[in-house]
Amino acid sequence: MSGTGAGGAAPRFDRVLVVDWSANSTPKRGADSIWIGTAGAGGGVPENLATRAQAMDMLRLHINAGLAAGARILVAFDIGFGFPRGFAQHLTGQASALAVWDWLARHITDDARNGNNRFEVAAEINRKFPGTGPFWGRPSGRDLPDLPEKGTARHGHGLAELRAAEALCSGAHPMWKLYTTGSVGSQSLLGMAHLAALRADYGDALAVWPMQGADAPVVLVETYLSLIDAAVRVAQGYSCKDAAQVDLLARALHKSDMAALFAPDAAPDILREEGWILGAGHSAALLRALNAPD
Repeated sequence: MSGTGAGGAAPRFDRVLVVDWSANSTPKRGADSIWIGTAGAGGGVPENLATRAQAMDMLRLHINAGLAAGARILVAFDIGFGFPRGFAQHLTGQASALAVWDWLARHITDDARNGNNRFEVAAEINRKFPGTGPFWGRPSGRDLPDLPEKGTARHGHGLAELRAAEALCSGAHPMWKLYTTGSVGSQSLLGMAHLAALRADYGDALAVWPMQGADAPVVLVETYLSLIDAAVRVAQGYSCKDAAQVDLLARALHKSDMAALFAPDAAPDILREEGWILGAGHSAALLRALNAPD
């Protein structure tokens, strides 16, 4: 697997979308909700969506418009696309992150007003592993004995805390954390289920990198908004940090050298099972691209 385009060539994109996802259980706008930033062809101001259903509808509108115009589209989600090595094989019988997506699509429910069963699904998954865990974190009022409130209550599940790519991203939280600040696990469980449906909708027109190549008209990637925090800290004119992050990262990705970003230093089996964070280890290059003249 090259992880890039045909023959290892760097992919080129006309339009870049960056999605700041959310695990909110009720509709919400503003800070700590869903934002979509766009750059390149059809780029505009960041969009704020109150629910995941609305966000996916908006994303489909962007994708359809891009495909109709003959554009190549990069869609970068601020969620994890995979779990530490060993998880996928144990859960699905396949060492494949995309097999986990399909499993979650069959088990996760997420209604039009953000009501969802992510904690119950995480508890169900925990029951499939030895010991206690790997997932942790839940509201104290939820009666889910198989999902501990504290990470320190876990033992014997046999999985690493972080993926290989996360070691390159300062401050990255583990995928197992489902509640309170930095609970990327909740966002990821819900996001993977929605993205599995997106894959089914678009078929061969859409690929997920690095588990698949990057030659399709639409390429989904995982990213990490904090990669450009140095620029976000001094940004002005945005209603909240989330809006600045998606806008600035979309612009940085659109202007970046894709050859470097799409060449992760990781073994194919890691990329297939854990995924990779586009831009991991390249914060300085992203910031240079953002500040370069148009």
